Order: sequence, then structure tokens, then C-alpha cells
Amino acid sequence: MADPVEQFNQHQTDTKARFNFLVQSIFLLAGGALTASIAVFTGSRTIALTHAQGMVLGLGWWCLVGSICLALMSSFFVVLRDYLLGERWRKVIDGTAKSAGDSPGKMDTVILVCGIASLASFLLGFIAIAWVATSTVVA
Repeated sequence: MADPVEQFNQHQTDTKARFNFLVQSIFLLAGGALTASIAVFTGSRTIALTHAQGMVLGLGWWCLVGSICLALMSSFFVVLRDYLLGERWRKVIDGTAKSAGDSPGKMDTVILVCGIASLASFLLGFIAIAWVATSTVVA
């Protein structure tokens, strides 16, 4: 059986890899959908949108932009949290502190909120763009 510290480190490595995959997926899919839909809907003079479709499309674009910004903020806070944890560990190793702390802090809550908000914003924006596209084709 593996050492508990090794198991913990493997779990953390796996979790960070999954986090990075989700953030990269949001960047790629949101950026691609935003770029493609802007090019299609603003570049074509033959597509006539109703007021409602235009409003939903605009909302979808802003949701995709928001999802990218929130994913970026979430990534930034992960790096900041890990840097601050490393500095606390350095103090323990140097002998100037007794503990680096062992409980999730406020930063973890911020990361979680930004991540969930990013995912929700991405889904709302993606669905909004899909609705406008399909309602344009069907109508």
C-alpha cells in the first residue's frame, strides 16, 4: 500500500490536471464559439434576427466573455494560493513557523465560486448561441 503522503500528492496532482483541463476547455470552446458566432452573425447581411434573438445572442456573447474572465481569475487564484502556501512551507522549513496550516481557506472558496460561475456562464452562453443559431435556421 502506498504511503499516505504519496497518495495525497498523487490526488493533488490529478485534481490540478483535471482543473487545468476544464479551464483549457472553457478557453478553447468559449473562445471558438465566440469568434465563430461573431463572424457568422456580424459578417452576414442575409441573416435577419428578431429583437429577441439579438438580445439572446448578445447575452450569449457576454456570458462567454464572462466565462473566460472567470476561468482566468480562477486560475490566477490557484497560482496565488499555491504561492502563498509555498511561502508558509518555507517558513516551517526555515524554522520560523510551527505550521503551514492545514485547512482550506478563503482562497479556496474564491476559486470554487469563480470556477462554478465560469462553468455556469459558459453553459448559458453556449446554449444561448445554439438557440439563436437553431431558431434562425428553423424560422
